[in-house]
Amino acid sequence: MIFRWSIWGETISKNIELLSYSIRTFQKQFGKDHQYIIYSDDAPFVTKRLTMTGVDIRPFPSEGCSPFCVLSRATWLKWCPSSRLDINQDEFYVDSDVFLVKYPEEIDTFLSHPKKKFAIMDEFCGQSWQHGAMSRRATPDTPFVNAGLFVQKAGQDISEDLMREFNWWQKNIPFEEQTHHDEQGALAIALTPYLMDDALLILPKEHYAIISETSNVGIENLDRVTLFHATYPTHPAFFRFRSVLDEVLGS
Repeated sequence: MIFRWSIWGETISKNIELLSYSIRTFQKQFGKDHQYIIYSDDAPFVTKRLTMTGVDIRPFPSEGCSPFCVLSRATWLKWCPSSRLDINQDEFYVDSDVFLVKYPEEIDTFLSHPKKKFAIMDEFCGQSWQHGAMSRRATPDTPFVNAGLFVQKAGQDISEDLMREFNWWQKNIPFEEQTHHDEQGALAIALTPYLMDDALLILPKEHYAIISETSNVGIENLDRVTLFHATYPTHPAFFRFRSVLDEVLGS
């Protein structure tokens, strides 16, 4: 299995602690006998700040070597160098503010399901702004998903579908109309035909929860939560439940 993260720009200094916790929670549940990879535009700094073992820290490719290495208001950089690293392995993309509290049984079921190809988190409450500027390209069938965790089963590759939406975005969305959620909207659109074909698993939101100042604000504990996304910009859920993560990690 491959577990991958990306971190860049000013978010490195802001989120390096969250990234460390995120990686360690996945290592705790899945073990260290997998590939754990971080891509960054400042790999030397990340290497100095992260002291854990079993993590491969790689630099972003040089300019022009990956279409996703674009500076924008959207988060396309997360897919550098490619939206698929090794099609022969199950591959997890994880945001640095996503934390695994207990072993994800639903993922095991997904990986053994003969028809399912991709898995992703559900949004807290689906609204058009969660597709960003790509909402103008969405259809009534386009799901409201959260791209904080996205899994591609071995043998499956979202790259062609995602590149189609990325190319449309580049041609049709000027900088002043770009939003933070454009990449998430593009991924949702790319996944729409798989949803219609029952090949997409949208993880149950009661166990794979988005927790923020506006989402699931009433959650008092993580007893029923398998994984949570402590969303941007201030990540209050991370600080609120850090002691729980320390217990999970045995810190």
